[in-house]
Amino acid sequence: MAATPSARRTGRHALAFVVSLSAVGLPINQSAFGVEATPAAAAAAVYYVDPATGSSANPGTADRPWRTLQEVFASGRTFEAGDVIHLRNGNHGSPVISGGIASGVRTVKAAPGATPRMKTLRFASGATRWTVDGVLVSPQEADGTHTTGNLVQFDAGATHDVLQNSQVRAAGDAAADTWYNNDWVARSGTAVMVVGANNQVLDNRIRNVRNGVMLERTSQAGAGATGAVVRGNSVDHFWEDAYRCKVSGCLLEYNSAVNSYAVVPAGTENDPPHRDMFQSFRGDGSFTPVNDVVLRGNVFTSRKGTRYAKIPFQHNSKYTIQGIGAFDGPYRNWTIENNVVQVEVGLAMGLYGMNDSRIVNNTVVPRHPATDSEIRLTNQKDGTPSSGDIIRNNLARTFNTGAAVNTQHSNNITVGTEYATYFLNHQAGDLHLKQGSPAVNGGTDRNAPTVDADRRQRSAPFDVGAYEF
Repeated sequence: MAATPSARRTGRHALAFVVSLSAVGLPINQSAFGVEATPAAAAAAVYYVDPATGSSANPGTADRPWRTLQEVFASGRTFEAGDVIHLRNGNHGSPVISGGIASGVRTVKAAPGATPRMKTLRFASGATRWTVDGVLVSPQEADGTHTTGNLVQFDAGATHDVLQNSQVRAAGDAAADTWYNNDWVARSGTAVMVVGANNQVLDNRIRNVRNGVMLERTSQAGAGATGAVVRGNSVDHFWEDAYRCKVSGCLLEYNSAVNSYAVVPAGTENDPPHRDMFQSFRGDGSFTPVNDVVLRGNVFTSRKGTRYAKIPFQHNSKYTIQGIGAFDGPYRNWTIENNVVQVEVGLAMGLYGMNDSRIVNNTVVPRHPATDSEIRLTNQKDGTPSSGDIIRNNLARTFNTGAAVNTQHSNNITVGTEYATYFLNHQAGDLHLKQGSPAVNGGTDRNAPTVDADRRQRSAPFDVGAYEF
């Protein structure tokens, strides 16, 4: 069933009326009542969905809304560029968004003051130019159930779609606070799985999950989530990877992750899951390079003062979360700048087979009370050394880059254990520079970002590390 014809005819007749006014000398951007109108606004339709008062038989108007977003898309209704679907409070099920357009955007958004709930959300293959804004995806809060699958999924073939300003979690905090180890294994999955190309995940709050945002490939040739933009998201309370990119051409910037828990599935006690704040690896046996990736301004902290009562931060007295890891190789033309990494193992930034890339203005020191942390640049899995990299303006506990060849090093500072000399409050996790820090004015502007991790403008002479004083 197509979108309500009467709603769209009203807009187009209004536009025709405005155009006719211009013929008699009235401005084309005003109606006879002085209200501005534009072709884009006149052509768009606005719909409402309300689980409490709606019906699938209604026309989708404000006073006669549809019932759930799941029903709207299951009905086969189609929408055009500029259309907006407002969601009111209630459970909207597990909608599968479908339908593509060549240009413009269709928007699904929370109605003013509402927090619409969904069990899961999926952008199906062929879903193109949809934006979903301000929803809550949480199985436990939608209908009291749980899933170990993907809470939000962008299928292969779903392109130019956006999830923004939303909350994604396996369960609310009150429920998750009661979970023991096996509950986390059985009740939490991946927050956002992206397999389609050129999609965006922006300014979302992700909690109580196994994995955060995963950018995956669909073949050994590297097809998949290339062109993805992951910006401004937070991942808090998780137990495997916070972010992952296994494809070329992805951008991850100004995200955060904190509070990684040592959840250990049964049978893996002697070899628990490999956990990273950010991870890239081939995983499919191919040696196809992963190229043109940007990691910028991300703040990764293993823990920060809060925790759920029944899950530890460590397993068998060992810290389990690593920082930024690009394993296997080869990788080429990466930009790794302005990142802040505080974890409790030595491998805080491990780059294996990184070539022709920029590693600039990062701050990498251990999270108190740990004592080990390093920036490691080493050989790819087959033994080929990393080559042609630029390493400047980094502030780190230690550097382990001797295995790389043809590298350019300058203005890097080894902090050692003199954290109080450099940072405002290392024990509390505040790695902004203090007055008099040797990192202030110690950098170079060569190959350096012009803003810092807080997106504040840098001024010459640049400082060393992710934050400008």
